[in-house]
Amino acid sequence: MSLVRTPKVPIHPAKARLPAPVTPDCELRRGLTEGSRIAKLTVLTSRITTAQLLARANDPRVTARTLEYWRQQGLLPKAERTGQRGKRPEWTYPPGTIEQLDELLHLRQTTKQPAELRVALWFRGYPIDTRRIGQSIADILRRAEKIFANEIEKRRDPSLPADQATEVALQRIARTIARKRGAHAPPRFGRQSLDDRETGTSLLLGLALGYPEARKRIHTDSPQFERLAGLDQARRNRPGLPAWLSGPAGEGLEAFEAIASLPALIRALESTSEEELIASRTQARALLDGLQALSRAASAFALTENPIGLAAWEAVAEWPAAPAWLTAFTVAIRHTARYDDNLQTILTALDNNILPIDTTARELAKLGDEDLRERLPHLERMPFIDQARIKNLLAKYRETE
Repeated sequence: MSLVRTPKVPIHPAKARLPAPVTPDCELRRGLTEGSRIAKLTVLTSRITTAQLLARANDPRVTARTLEYWRQQGLLPKAERTGQRGKRPEWTYPPGTIEQLDELLHLRQTTKQPAELRVALWFRGYPIDTRRIGQSIADILRRAEKIFANEIEKRRDPSLPADQATEVALQRIARTIARKRGAHAPPRFGRQSLDDRETGTSLLLGLALGYPEARKRIHTDSPQFERLAGLDQARRNRPGLPAWLSGPAGEGLEAFEAIASLPALIRALESTSEEELIASRTQARALLDGLQALSRAASAFALTENPIGLAAWEAVAEWPAAPAWLTAFTVAIRHTARYDDNLQTILTALDNNILPIDTTARELAKLGDEDLRERLPHLERMPFIDQARIKNLLAKYRETE
């Protein structure tokens, strides 16, 4: 598969939302005005007390001991002794801790794993010690590898040869996943038979685990994987949206297995410096934000879902391990000259052509009807199809806020 053209709850809301952009060390944080509790961008300057954090959490399960545990896990900044209250020392937190707590509570709706929470906060630009991040990402990947290895071992048929037993066990896991429905089921991007979903899932799992048996099935099973991931839509020409994917489907999966299998990602992390992790985070965030923005813009333009086969990138943001996997994936790409050049080309195209649209759409989506009419006075006089596209795009952004 080859890229022929490169066409960003209450305080803890249940629905997924896009993470805030990564900025330099002195980061802009959303503060809440006292009384109205309306979110706004500001640089917080006052120290934060434990009492303020507990009041913010507004949850009897979050105690001072809970905050201490989160500090030990590197999920909240360290408290410093900044004064005295009678005979008792007063410990306070640095500016921005309230918002970091907000984000932590939001993330804990989908995962309680400290490593995943640590990496997710760091990925979003919160002040997490980068020295712990490389090991945390590796731990997340190794844990996933171990979970699947254990599940495969449970399903092995001892009467079969080792390679065949692994393949059969993998297919059984894939069938279980393919049959899932409801909130915990993988997203579906089109109609597909159960057998084809199982085939595509089995191939993805096998390649992700680096199993040689899966490599042998790339060219026969990759069309089912493309349909599973919604990528098959990238091969269709639509008015104003030409196909951008060409070549054999298995071509891209061979590259994926070489650099993005769990064993390959773990190896790449072993030789990564803190500076490279930070650079990889920046690129991974730009790639995620850009491809999500491109997918939303294309859907709005075509007035249909997933017209260019990138809807999976919108679903990726909801996956708790996504920050770890995306950062490791970017590290692995940076270690391969050929793919690093391709990544730079894609990021440049997204930065020049897509992210400006993303920024404008986010601003417009926050406006009320009257302010929107003032900002876009000619909207109602546009052709109906253009009005529909703009309104559809803004609706998509409002859903993510």
